[in-house]
Amino acid sequence: MNENRVIQFKWFWSWQDDKQEAWLEAMSQKGLHLCDFKAFGRYVFDIGTPRNYTYRLDFDQTSGEDSDYFQLIQEAGWERIIQISGWQYWRKETHEGKAPELFTDTGSKIQKYQRLLTGLLVPSPVVFVVVLGMFKRFPGRHPQWFVVLVISIFVAAILFSAVNLVMVTQRINELKRMKTF
Repeated sequence: MNENRVIQFKWFWSWQDDKQEAWLEAMSQKGLHLCDFKAFGRYVFDIGTPRNYTYRLDFDQTSGEDSDYFQLIQEAGWERIIQISGWQYWRKETHEGKAPELFTDTGSKIQKYQRLLTGLLVPSPVVFVVVLGMFKRFPGRHPQWFVVLVISIFVAAILFSAVNLVMVTQRINELKRMKTF
């Protein structure tokens, strides 16, 4: 690994993007600037001078780098750092103590979480069909430890998805309540 880089381990759930943004901002104020993300919560930072960056995350799996979406955000002065599984990590320098916003209204934030909800729902049936298809195609040909392992992983994946779905839905409902005030 490069001497000018450091890896920090930190876990955030999909609905905790605001906490993740605050943590990344605090890291930049310490001179650690996000440059990459590895599996299982490993954040890679460039070591540099402390900066007041504002980080914002958006969930968009459909827009390519040449889309109007990217051009609009980049023209507003945002720098895209990385893209991970549909999550777009953006940063912009904070001036005069006022943090810039990627989303200026509650409706846009709700749309972000609705896109995330769709992204969480789509793979679930696929995994279910693959696992069932594997056991149906080769009935009785699997050792017991393998069946237990696959079922355990499958149940863990369902629980992981369920927690994410419930919490993201809760986040959407909170934003909808805020919007009505």
